Amino acid sequence: MTIKKLVKKKKIKITTVKKEADRLFSIFVRQRDSATCITCGSEKEWKYQQNGHYIPRSCLALRYDERNGNCQCVACNVFKKGNYTVYALKMIEKYGDNILYELDEILKDSIANPKPYGVEFYQDIINKYKV
Repeated sequence: MTIKKLVKKKKIKITTVKKEADRLFSIFVRQRDSATCITCGSEKEWKYQQNGHYIPRSCLALRYDERNGNCQCVACNVFKKGNYTVYALKMIEKYGDNILYELDEILKDSIANPKPYGVEFYQDIINKYKV
């Protein structure tokens, strides 16, 4: 008689996949933007820049929206708290006149119709931006 050994599948924690999705998306944005800050234009190696979000990352519906995330230097993203006035003007220049309205509509819809974001959602993000 054979004794079957039960192997428990390790449950993936949402915080783990969310952190990895954030890391990969951030790398993508900084490299896509040639490590040039959208607000002040400073250029550094991509590792020393950040992925600044126009609408904060707490809005999960826009957290991984490629238009909402743009390369920013630490000074603009952290010390100038996003440098939002200039950020808005640069986004209009980069994405067109309606970008702020489009992002705002997604934000409003996500508040009115909240969706669950589970492990699968973050795994899809990881797969999309994995190099």
